[in-house]
Amino acid sequence: MVNQATGAGPIGRTFEGYGKKARRFLVVSMFNVAFGQSLLVLTHSWLGWAFAVSNAAAVVLSAGPAYILTRYWVWEKWSKNRLVTEVLPFWGVAFFGLILSTLAAKFAGTYTDAQLALNLVNLASFGLIWVFKLFLFDRLMFGGHPRPLEPTPQGVALSRW
Repeated sequence: MVNQATGAGPIGRTFEGYGKKARRFLVVSMFNVAFGQSLLVLTHSWLGWAFAVSNAAAVVLSAGPAYILTRYWVWEKWSKNRLVTEVLPFWGVAFFGLILSTLAAKFAGTYTDAQLALNLVNLASFGLIWVFKLFLFDRLMFGGHPRPLEPTPQGVALSRW
């Protein structure tokens, strides 16, 4: 259903609501993709590591900068890091991505040893969980308390995180 006031559908309204955060999260994700893909090339093509080992190293090494950029730049949180509600869930999602992408890399490695295949399965795996991460980080980890929205033209007020 399209919102008559803005002309945006449900997906458009969702990203309008996230605004700056969604744009910044996209920038951090693009940086992390470039960094992670570079690590894959370094470890597989230059160092000769196996697909699964290269993938695991890339995910582990890129998770730290991703956490720092996500917390401090995207969500602008400067308070003390919270182990249980921020650090562990972030690493849990990174670990889930590691498992998914390593299984995909191992599977792809049984058919080919081409660098491009490793990069593509890694991208596809993390692409599957990217949108999930945006909502999870905002709703459960870094986002603030819900705040009321202005009433819609129909007079119905909504709540936004």
